[in-house]
Amino acid sequence: MANVYDAIVIGGGHNGLTAGAYFARAGARAVVLEARHKTGGAADTSAPFPDHPEINVTTYSYVMSLMPPTIIRELQLKRFGYDVTPFGPYYQAFPDGRSIKVYADDAAKSYDSIAQFSKEDAEILPKWEEWLQSVADVLGPVLLRVPPKVGSMALGDLLSTMDTAWKMRKLGVRGVGSVTKLFTMSVTDLLNEWFESDAIKGMLAVNGVIGTWAGPDEAGTAYVMLHHSIGDVGDGHLGSWGFQQGGMGAVSDSIHR
Repeated sequence: MANVYDAIVIGGGHNGLTAGAYFARAGARAVVLEARHKTGGAADTSAPFPDHPEINVTTYSYVMSLMPPTIIRELQLKRFGYDVTPFGPYYQAFPDGRSIKVYADDAAKSYDSIAQFSKEDAEILPKWEEWLQSVADVLGPVLLRVPPKVGSMALGDLLSTMDTAWKMRKLGVRGVGSVTKLFTMSVTDLLNEWFESDAIKGMLAVNGVIGTWAGPDEAGTAYVMLHHSIGDVGDGHLGSWGFQQGGMGAVSDSIHR
């Protein structure tokens, strides 16, 4: 009976560990199987230099950003070694010697930095961030749910669709239209609707193309930008990034524990 389990997770990367932790949290007898000598997968810290075993480096996944805050909270990862330092301000340099700095906790400094390129964009940025937050507040929880089977007439599927629609009510008619556009439009088109300065649009477009084989004019990159804005690192700031103490392997270790 020692080898009888309710759930067997193949692979002990950060996703496998999280799945195993949630099975265990729900009361299931679970086991996570990993072929390597340690868990972590792509979220790993290693000592790759034989002559300097004291030097540890993050192996592949390099910063914290998109882990849903619900996982950090529900698995109580801060009790088990999750210790992330948010980094900032965001810095973007340009060939003419000017630069942009965006501060998470100092709107006045952000305004002054952006105003050198466009005062109008400096005034718009807080409204942009407020709009992003409103969309993220609705779409963020939806990402953790099984998508409804739209079009199915089965009672359970109808209830699931209605529940999802009810959660979307906060967006309003205009908000639903904006979200629908987000899934199909390019980040270039989206930013053109909000901002005038190429420097500001270039800075914001980064989150629409990072991690993709796409340019900013390609359809769907607006949603990529939004997706990068949904997560945080536990500091309450939308889309913030941070460094884990001990490298990314320490994040996996906290889930393992």
